[in-house]
Amino acid sequence: MKRPGVPKFPHSAQLFRFCQKVLSERKGSKIHDQEVGNILAFNPSDCSHWKRGEKNVRSVFALATLAETLQVESSLVHDLAMGTLGVDEAYFEYKESHQFFSTLEKVKITLSAERRQKTRQQVQTFVEVLHRRSDFATAPLYLPEIFRFFPFVTTQPTEMMDKLTRILRTKPGQYTIQFKKGDLKAQVRMSLAQDLAKILFTAERNRFPELASSTADAKEWEELLFTANLLVPKTLLLEELVKMDTRKNVVAELATLFWVPKSLIGFQLQDLFRSEEEIVPSISAEQTM
Repeated sequence: MKRPGVPKFPHSAQLFRFCQKVLSERKGSKIHDQEVGNILAFNPSDCSHWKRGEKNVRSVFALATLAETLQVESSLVHDLAMGTLGVDEAYFEYKESHQFFSTLEKVKITLSAERRQKTRQQVQTFVEVLHRRSDFATAPLYLPEIFRFFPFVTTQPTEMMDKLTRILRTKPGQYTIQFKKGDLKAQVRMSLAQDLAKILFTAERNRFPELASSTADAKEWEELLFTANLLVPKTLLLEELVKMDTRKNVVAELATLFWVPKSLIGFQLQDLFRSEEEIVPSISAEQTM
């Protein structure tokens, strides 16, 4: 006999909540349950069963329809349906993938290719020093080894309801990053690295003269580059790519290896090509002078 209050298909209930959050965020207000059910042409009864985890939604066609309607990666919806991701982690990836795109679009407008490449190199050099000091040579990176270099930043597991991590300024120049208690998910690791980046590149930048000065329009770009290079250094990424069996899902395999979200692997792979494209025009310009 099924225990009261225990859903038969908990992953489907999580999938429903994710769809609800995405639709609500897009609309800018709360939505009715049936608006979620309408995506799959469910009647009110089926929609109610799905929401309560009493209906299993995991068919290939249903998941493809959800991904297309919500405009999210199909792998994200699939991971939710299979229970690989929880709703909070999936929503984090959804938001971050959109933020990646937004940041890239902004820097293309506000920063020249030369400036983007200079910033990329400066951040990468800063991260490489951290990697050398922590003797990091094999993925995944152990974050406590990095945090110990910044004694003014501590971490604390706690019950989190609305986000994966948050920064608390405990006193001038001192910070605590609280993170969601439980199994340390790839998304929580990325969020911890992002919060560390915010502290280092904005709040406490004057502690690090090697970072030099910056402008407001470059901050998001710096923080994104720091997070990506800290968790997925390009040298290791290229080494692992050579070893990969291309018959497998390369992005998923790399995400598991580096213990990061797939979206971050995707960004770093694309940035490898972007950096090459931005270096070539600069070299060509120098050669014509």
